[in-house]
Amino acid sequence: MTRYTCLLMVLALSPLSAGCSGSSDDAVENGTRTSADEPRPVAVVDGPASGSSVTPEELVDRLGGETPIVLIDVRTPEEFAAGHIPGALNIPYDELPARLHELEGRQGEEIVVYCRTGRRANIAEQALAEAGFLNVRDLAGHMVAWTAASYPLSDPTPCC
Repeated sequence: MTRYTCLLMVLALSPLSAGCSGSSDDAVENGTRTSADEPRPVAVVDGPASGSSVTPEELVDRLGGETPIVLIDVRTPEEFAAGHIPGALNIPYDELPARLHELEGRQGEEIVVYCRTGRRANIAEQALAEAGFLNVRDLAGHMVAWTAASYPLSDPTPCC
């Protein structure tokens, strides 16, 4: 094997380990975190169900607009209470199928879902698409990008 071929193989494989920081939040995002009492199911999702994203900048511009946007934070109640995008509903991704009734009559509206980095939002997008919601998008970069851009968050509230 030539030195060039080895370099190409290393570069090709490097994205596989790029997001592995080992934190518990990362474990939740990539679906590897489990409880001794109750293992969590992991869904395999190739990407957003509708195939499109909205940037934090676009979302800021559009949240005050005339066209309604349903903003869904699919993180845990604890994460939501620590700070979320103002106006967001908190429906954790693993509760979404049981809570679809909360979105009744909103199938035609644009829905933007977000989590911390995207893993849980992708699962939620797939569930929404399977339930007949056709205009589902995700927030590009999710909460990591939102907070990095210093966009507003709700005030932290006591949780649970």
